[in-house]
Amino acid sequence: MSGFDKPGELKIGSTTAWVAEQAGAVAGFLEFKGHGLTTFETALAHDERQMALLGSRMLEDTKRVGETAEAISLRQAGENSVLQTLALSLSDSLTRVLRVVLWWVGGSDTIGSASGVTLGLNTDFSAQGITAAEITATVAAWQAGAISQRTMLEAFRRGELLPAYRSNEAEAELVAKGRPATAAVN
Repeated sequence: MSGFDKPGELKIGSTTAWVAEQAGAVAGFLEFKGHGLTTFETALAHDERQMALLGSRMLEDTKRVGETAEAISLRQAGENSVLQTLALSLSDSLTRVLRVVLWWVGGSDTIGSASGVTLGLNTDFSAQGITAAEITATVAAWQAGAISQRTMLEAFRRGELLPAYRSNEAEAELVAKGRPATAAVN
């Protein structure tokens, strides 16, 4: 303010009017003016364009041309790293929530004592599994006695051919149930 008599506090609001006896008195708000803000506006617009581009890449349909799974994996590595970071952060947050819930319902003495409770989201966003050639080679190695059946089943599990929750024993039972009954020989 300039040109006002200052008898005390001056209040701002719809019920208050400031009147100055002096001609040319000026009142205003201190604010940032000038070209300094354009730098921030430009940076914000740039970030928004990058986020839109990244979002559209994550949602785009994959090309139906002859492209190897490794090439696709390399192309999508950046997008997958963002998703992986989000999944890990969400896993950590949900783990904390579950520990509080366990403490709240009386399942543990303190929140810290519920450290055995964890929740982890899947961070494997790759569509790449085990190839037919890898399946053939793994089975051939097992048949030749170069690897154990357990090693073969673990390779199939890592290649997402077998579900992660199914044990080797349960898989053996399913294989045995699926075999045709042998005819009795007289």
